[in-house]
Amino acid sequence: MKNIINALLPEAKKIEINGVPVTYYETGEGDTMLMLHGWPQTSYVWRKVIPELSKRCRVIAADLPGMGNSNPISTADTLSVATFIKAFCNQLKLDRIHLVAHDVGAWVAVTFALEFEDSLQSLIILDAGIPGLIPDEVFSPINANKIWQFYFHAIEEMPEFLIEGKEREYLNWYLTKKATVKDAITDDDIAVYTKAYTGKERLSNGFAYYRAFPESSRQNKAYQRKLTIPILAVGGEQAQGANMGKAMQKIANSTVEAVSIADCGHYIAEEMPEKFIDLATNFLNRLK
Repeated sequence: MKNIINALLPEAKKIEINGVPVTYYETGEGDTMLMLHGWPQTSYVWRKVIPELSKRCRVIAADLPGMGNSNPISTADTLSVATFIKAFCNQLKLDRIHLVAHDVGAWVAVTFALEFEDSLQSLIILDAGIPGLIPDEVFSPINANKIWQFYFHAIEEMPEFLIEGKEREYLNWYLTKKATVKDAITDDDIAVYTKAYTGKERLSNGFAYYRAFPESSRQNKAYQRKLTIPILAVGGEQAQGANMGKAMQKIANSTVEAVSIADCGHYIAEEMPEKFIDLATNFLNRLK
């Protein structure tokens, strides 16, 4: 397992933020790009895009607290986690960064932008149901195949009870179901993610983000200001698609570049890495 990760990511680093250990990966030079993953994944999700992006940026991929290989913090609402990520940035002396995030990482990134916009040069959001911003119509029975996990993972204790001991089977089914490019995430990849989420405690730490979703929604809706930084919102056509642009337009005074990638599911950086690299590189080039 360790050999798989080492072959595809820079060497893992550890840092303590307010006494909480955090795993992160760093490579490249130039403007800093901070990358945040989602559930049930780790910074390993960026393995296909980091080598190319690090040719133009100093890329740092951090495992979110309570997910991947980082320890949890006391609460998993997005403001608490965003504040923790800001402390991570402060300790590494990161300022004026490009923030790139997927899934639950995007939940955190949006709140980070609303709370700490002065720390950002730009925001790139990949396929996510952002608390308080995702269109209400998404949460309808017709979309059950796309949004059921928001309900199931939020139930206290029951998901852990059903999944513990069957983590690999569950994650294999989950990742395969949400991907359109079915061979993008291999058995070896699923083994990496399974290791990060095996056992009741690790499962609970990840589900805590879903259980805090109502509070995260309330927090995002309470912001009265709008973002002025450049924003790129990317969805997989078979997942959130155009909803990403609609969500980000709710909080942006600046122009939102919205892209829905054809024949792509939820895991953009794994299913369509070349397309994502092109989109991100062209977006950053236009900021110069």
